[in-house]
Amino acid sequence: MKFKKVIAAVMAATMVLSFVGCSSSSSSEAAAPAADSSAAATEEAAPAADAPATNLTVCGTNGVGDTQSMAHEELAARLNAMGGWNAKAMVSSEMGSTDDVLEQAIAGVGVIAASDPARIASYVPEIGILMMPYLFDSYDQLDTLMDTELYKGWTADLKDQGLVLLTNNCLTGWRNWVTNTAINEPADLSGIKIRTMGTPIALNSVNAMGAIATPLDQNEAYNGISTGVIDGGEWQLPTIYTLKLYEVASHISLSHHFLLTGSIVAGAAWYDQLSEEQQVQLSETAVETYKDNQAIVNEYEEKYLAEMQDTYGVTVTEPDREAFKAATAYLYSDMDTTGGVDFDALRTELYAQLGM
Repeated sequence: MKFKKVIAAVMAATMVLSFVGCSSSSSSEAAAPAADSSAAATEEAAPAADAPATNLTVCGTNGVGDTQSMAHEELAARLNAMGGWNAKAMVSSEMGSTDDVLEQAIAGVGVIAASDPARIASYVPEIGILMMPYLFDSYDQLDTLMDTELYKGWTADLKDQGLVLLTNNCLTGWRNWVTNTAINEPADLSGIKIRTMGTPIALNSVNAMGAIATPLDQNEAYNGISTGVIDGGEWQLPTIYTLKLYEVASHISLSHHFLLTGSIVAGAAWYDQLSEEQQVQLSETAVETYKDNQAIVNEYEEKYLAEMQDTYGVTVTEPDREAFKAATAYLYSDMDTTGGVDFDALRTELYAQLGM
């Protein structure tokens, strides 16, 4: 991790110096006296043909072919089609873990992190409620989330912390148990080491549901299961498929314990240096791209699950979700999980604003 942080710092410094160089050049040109007013007017009216495109890397930890990775690639393509952008997607943890990319974003690097509400809750604890177990029971309940006053407040608070939440409508899918034994109820997880995200919400929730929560980078999960470092994990179906976890785990239990949404985040220092036009382009295109991707998630969840069953012999079970829900109910008032926020009261307010 220290090595990654050093790399992130070097990248940040390099890109900031590059940006300063471009800015200094632009400032010098703007300060130079015009030969005549009509020529100056003409230059102002016509965009500079050699104006450098804005570099942006959309980063993800999921593999090629994962539905979230598809959305990252589509976002880069749509921005490039507008002109003025040099965007690319780097998936499969090519730019490091999500936390690594968040650090780069805060440092001013032109990157987008596909984070999640539990991770960015370390900056604004209230938004972590979106990652709590069994908060939602349908994808449709997310449709109006970004119109709520609660969400708008969280976005403003994140900006104060140096992060711009471009959108939270990136639908990644329900999280499910991936193991080599059948999981039908919390007791079946007893003594089983389950890979999960390294956040209090994820760790405490997985422990409450009976397992031994084990934080591990996603790109280490396959080897972790195959070598016995962990006994399984919890992921959404497209990720299970694209990471080929079915090769090392024979059971999928459709517990639907978390609804994972992607929090698509940029650094405020970098974002604020964009032109107003590019800020609008980036923000609006992110919302539109990840909204369009929701239909692909639904399609590929069914497609991948069927293939893992029919082609790779994975056993799929429907567990007692109410038992898992009951096991985690107390966490909404557990301050170690919620970051000191009363999630019981916040859930009531959120449901009211969503019309649930």
